[in-house]
Formats: sequence, structure tokens, C-alpha cells
Amino acid sequence: MTDRRLPAWTVSVPQVDRRTIVRTAAWSAPVLLVGATALPAAASPLSDPNIVNVTGFGTVVRCSTVPAGTVTFTAYIGPNPAPVGSVVTITLPAGLSFVSGAAQTQTVTVGANGLVSVPAFKVTGASGAYSITATFQGVSDTGVGVVTANAGPVYELYRSVGGTNDPATITSAVTGVTNGQAGAISGDQGSTTSGPSNGSNVAILTQTGTVSYWGRSLGGTAAAPLTLQFAGANVTGVKSVSTWTSVNSSNDTAGGVASDGTSVYQMFSSAVGGPTSVTKVAGISGTVLDVQGTDGYGYALTTNGLYYWTDNVAGTPTATLMPGSAGATSFSAYSTRAGSGTSGALTYGGSLLIGGTVRSWSQGFSLSTATNAPTSVTRLIAEPTVTWALTGSGDLYGIGSAVGNTTAWKNFASNVKTFDSWGYNGYTGGVWVTQDGKAIQFFSHGSTTLSTLDYTQYFGGKNVVQVFASDGGYLALTADKQVYAWTGNNDNSGRTTPAATGINNATDLEVWGLHSGNYWGGGFIIAGTDCA
Repeated sequence: MTDRRLPAWTVSVPQVDRRTIVRTAAWSAPVLLVGATALPAAASPLSDPNIVNVTGFGTVVRCSTVPAGTVTFTAYIGPNPAPVGSVVTITLPAGLSFVSGAAQTQTVTVGANGLVSVPAFKVTGASGAYSITATFQGVSDTGVGVVTANAGPVYELYRSVGGTNDPATITSAVTGVTNGQAGAISGDQGSTTSGPSNGSNVAILTQTGTVSYWGRSLGGTAAAPLTLQFAGANVTGVKSVSTWTSVNSSNDTAGGVASDGTSVYQMFSSAVGGPTSVTKVAGISGTVLDVQGTDGYGYALTTNGLYYWTDNVAGTPTATLMPGSAGATSFSAYSTRAGSGTSGALTYGGSLLIGGTVRSWSQGFSLSTATNAPTSVTRLIAEPTVTWALTGSGDLYGIGSAVGNTTAWKNFASNVKTFDSWGYNGYTGGVWVTQDGKAIQFFSHGSTTLSTLDYTQYFGGKNVVQVFASDGGYLALTADKQVYAWTGNNDNSGRTTPAATGINNATDLEVWGLHSGNYWGGGFIIAGTDCA
């Protein structure tokens, strides 16, 4: 199983595009645009939600201060900028607070050309996506930014094993890593009788730029997490890391990929408890933007395009540049085998973004673009049975056999701030978060209509800023740094309701899970330090 940690949370984030339109207002009604400097004369502000490039506050590290004017809105009356001195109300979500000490809501006045500047604010909440709301004479719009975690101790999560409809519990244990900042985790479910084969394999990027790793295959029998080394020295300055774990019942291979932005390093283990070899991948040029490892192929996205190589065998690999991938800004890859836990043939593929448009590959690494492909995509997850893409306007699109449409993209939800998903054997599921921080779990098995469950009630009105989805196991992170865990998909009668894990001050995390008869899974949590 491959981790699905995306660069949006750990490396860099494109400017987030958000636009909410009040379609019932008249032409002369007030309209609020985020980050806009001009309104095209030929377009109505009420009929075309794509006429504006909306920007939020980008990416900031938790506990930092965002200066005044970083987030801006532009207010209009009909096609004209609102008069100077008009009043706009700015509302911060839980997890952000005004530096001035004002409450979560503050009024500001409109400047020249309709410009509205958000006052300085501090980030104190957990890592994730946040929506700042501006309201002008009853009309609202949002500007979104992403908060990345600060360092802290790492805990590993374990999901109790159970059948399809058996309720499960999630427990945690300390790992010995005290300064984790981001990371990746993957695992397999083994057989239904013998238990997990090579279990979970974890790689954590630390505050000092090193990588700590452990697992039944990665690190083997080591009593404590190991530090990634190459040629006898610690690999430092690491910016991105990924892990994979094979679900092939005939072997216990596992591995990972890490990069410092210049070089790409591959971890590989061929057996449970065996040594982990570390090699440097050859043939890669350009600045490395992100890496990902799968059971079959490793990938490195650079300023020259997307490179791939075979990563589930021993030796020093040489990467190949994927044709047509120049200009890609992010990607998501997958691999699976015919029947999880079997020795079936490998199926692989993925999707990448070029100019905000999704292009996909499968066997043969040939890129294609499906009908009705979404544009201005800000988050992308590719799975064996489905690909999901979230646009800057908050629309969630999907394509694949799991959602009943393999030739054209379909819009399944709107007003979405962030999401996470999984896909397996014709099934898909996940959770999306609305702009106001509500969590909706979804599921499909070949249907063009999603089954949805509103889990908002279980978070006590808290602002959900990140969600993590696996087959049978889910985690949510709220702005007050609390992690909620639950198990079971929408079609499982034994699913549980979200409950706090008891780990305080959580700032980042990840989850894995698979099932073949029984469910298996786990994850990790990074508990960051308090903001001064």
C-alpha cells in the first residue's frame, strides 16, 4: 500500500483559489471578490464564478503571524468598486486570531478601488486548511490558506483488527521521535488468518531535516527508529518523504523515497526484519519538488517534469522522464495488485497537474486528458479505481469505475475546503470538509451518486481543518489540535462514531488501512509545541 501524503501539506502549496457566488442576488447587489483587482467589463459578477483569480494567505508555519494586507478582498456594487469607507466584516475561523486582540470578527473599511485588507492575524491552530470570510452588505466570500505543522513528539496509531462490520478501537504508542514535523506511513493487511505480514512502515521528516524511519520491514528489528543514511552519513536537508508497503502475499518488500531538493534517495527492504538498503536514484535533473514511492515504481517531480523508476527490487535505479510531463506542479501515484493480499499482476498509474488541469497515466506511462477535466485544481488524489480533484472554487470532481464514470469527470460536491479519499477493488470512500469546517464522509461502489454521512455532530461544533481517509479507518484534525478517530465505511453496519484519541496538541498526522475479509490499519500523530 502506498502512502498518499501530498505536497500540499508538507512541501509547498499553490495559491488557493476560492470563489463563492450568491446566485440569487440582482445585478446591482453588492458582490465581494477575493484577491481581485479588476472586474472584466464583459462579464457579470453574478453569472460567472471563474472570472476572478482568488488568493488566500498561501502557506504559513503554525505559530507564525500573517501581516496585514496579505489576504485581500475587493468589494463591488454591481460592476463598480464599492465606495471608499464602506464597511466589510472579516471573520476568522477557530485556529486563527487577530494580532490586535479583537474577537474573531472585525470590521474594516474599503479603500481605493474597492480594496479590503484583512488585519494581521496569528496562526495558533493545527495544520490544515482555513477559510477567512469577508461579508459585505449580506454577501460573503472566503479566502483560504494552509498551515503547516511545527515539530513535536510522534505517536503511532494502531487499529484493532476486525471483520467488515466489527467495531474497532484505535490505540497509540510513543515512538521515540521527539521532533517530527511531517511524514508518511503505509502498510498491508496480510492474510485473514496469519495477521499483518510486513505491517506498517513509517518515515518521519524531523525538524532538523533528517528522516527517522521504522517498521516491520523498514528498520526491521531495530529497537528504536533509525536515521536515514547514505554512504555512512546522515541524509540532511530533506524536504519530502514517502513510503510504500507491498500487499503481494509472496513477499514482504517495503520501501520509501526521500529528497533534499537536489538528490533523490531510495529505501528498500526485501523481508520482514531484514536490512534496509539506501541508494541514490540516477538520471534525475532539475530541482526536486516532491517524491512518492509505490509498490512498483518510485516517482520524483522536478522542474523538468515527472521521473519514474522501478523501486521494488534491489539495486541502484536510473529514472526515466515521463513524456509530456514538463510543467507539472504536483502529482499523485498509485499501485495495486489483482486482489489485495495476492500475488496478482501489478496495476499502476496516477495523475498530475499541468497548468491546473489533470492529466493521467496508467500502464505504459502515456499521459491522457479525460473529457470535462477540471481546471484550477488545488488538491489531487489518484487511486486504482478513482481519481479525485478539488478545484479552487471548492468543487470536488471524480472519475473512475468506483464512481460509475470512466470517460468523463463529474462534479460530486461543492463548497469543499479539503478532502481525503481511498480506492480499492471497485470501491471508493473518504471525507470532505466544507468551507465552514463540517465533515462529510462519502462512499461509492460503482454508483454515479455518492452515499454521504454527515459526521459534523461528533466534533462539537469545532472547525475541522484536515481529514485522513483509508479503507475502514478515518481521522480528523480540528483547529484546537484534537484528533478524532473512527472506523467503518458507509456500507459497514459496525462503523463507529468519531472519538478523541486523547493525544493533545496534535498538529499533523496520517493514516493507512486496507482490508481483505478483515480490516487492518493505523497511522501516526505529531504533537507540536504550544505557540508562545
